[in-house]
Amino acid sequence: MLNKLKKHYKDSITTNFSHQTDYIWFITHTGEPFGIKKSILSDSELKLLSTMFENYKMHTSFSYTSVQQKWKEILSGEGTDDSIEFYRFIHFFSKQPVADYSAFSEAVNGLFPDDAVLLLNEDYLSGVIIETSKQDVNDTPYEALKDMLSTDFYIDLTIYIGSYNKGQNNAKQIYEREREQFLSIKNNLPPKSVYTAADSIPLLLLKDSSSPLIDALTGLLAEWIDEDQETLNSIKVFVECNMNISLAAKKLYIHRNSLQYRVEKFFDKTGIDVKQFKNALIFYMAILALEKNSNK
Repeated sequence: MLNKLKKHYKDSITTNFSHQTDYIWFITHTGEPFGIKKSILSDSELKLLSTMFENYKMHTSFSYTSVQQKWKEILSGEGTDDSIEFYRFIHFFSKQPVADYSAFSEAVNGLFPDDAVLLLNEDYLSGVIIETSKQDVNDTPYEALKDMLSTDFYIDLTIYIGSYNKGQNNAKQIYEREREQFLSIKNNLPPKSVYTAADSIPLLLLKDSSSPLIDALTGLLAEWIDEDQETLNSIKVFVECNMNISLAAKKLYIHRNSLQYRVEKFFDKTGIDVKQFKNALIFYMAILALEKNSNK
């Protein structure tokens, strides 16, 4: 329904919450808010839309704390703070707008340490959680955050964990670089709750690689492209599971002996022993290159 409305109203319809002035907002039956310019709506159209859809009121009234305001100024390049020693950006992207900021903020604050800082972008579809103290890996609540927001707010969230940084001199550049790099390869990533640099960097390397390098990588698996996709996929999962054959077999829903046979078969035909780290790395880059070419 929303796509049909977009075709009809074209530039006069928006889902961007930063466009508040002169728009009337509605919500579809599937929970998608949209706004239409008041100036182009006749009385009869407005009455029809109000009959078809509920009016939508956003809970956007909130004020930043002094710490949030400080970070907002830093990321916009308008401020500095030499007292900042450590930080990491947790970028998040949503398919649905965050309509109730207060409830969203309360949910995030309940999962993260008190010194974490939440900033929501003007599109209401993305933002960042700034960690200012290092957390143990097992204590990080990123998957819990995605699960909770999906359940309580019906928000389909994608989370990207940035790198550890010291000093805020380059904070703006780091924030923009991480965000732009992740968005540039986001559509090529497999479905996953939380992404890290380990997920994005291989694709970023391939994205900027020369044609000879791509050809060299895809050439390693040329004979397998049409012959045995099942084996290629099995070995990819095996590598992604850190060469743990039991874990990979479980994810593939096959017996570990079947996976062992596929790994040995692959070695016999290619000479690439993916049980060795360097060979596993080369194979993984080669399979990503193949997938990249197939998506063109």
